[in-house]
Amino acid sequence: MTERIPPELQTQLVKLQQLQDQLNRLLTEKNVIDSELREVNKILQELSQLPAGTTVYKIVGNLLVKTDKETVQKELDDRKEILELRSRTYQKQENLLRTQLEDLQKKVNELLAKYYPQSGGAIKA
Repeated sequence: MTERIPPELQTQLVKLQQLQDQLNRLLTEKNVIDSELREVNKILQELSQLPAGTTVYKIVGNLLVKTDKETVQKELDDRKEILELRSRTYQKQENLLRTQLEDLQKKVNELLAKYYPQSGGAIKA
């Protein structure tokens, strides 16, 4: 005999799964941003060791383009600023999603206890 999950509980479990999926996608995107930010910082550190006016080369599409250190440094500083902003935004979203997940897990645990009191029915993240 198969016992059906109450619709209210099923709805909350679906929401819980969706929030977990959303958090996982966000963390993946945040990791990409943080990785790029580390790379930009590393390049900026290397550039800082070069004398002013040094000719450097950068890749643009399939081309290697000759440019000066200051131009590249300005572009990278701008990119760094954007990446830092995005990273902070992702961090705020992550905190919000984690709070929502905790709240929903509590609600699901309450429903489990309501519908399945004998099993103690609690889930953990």
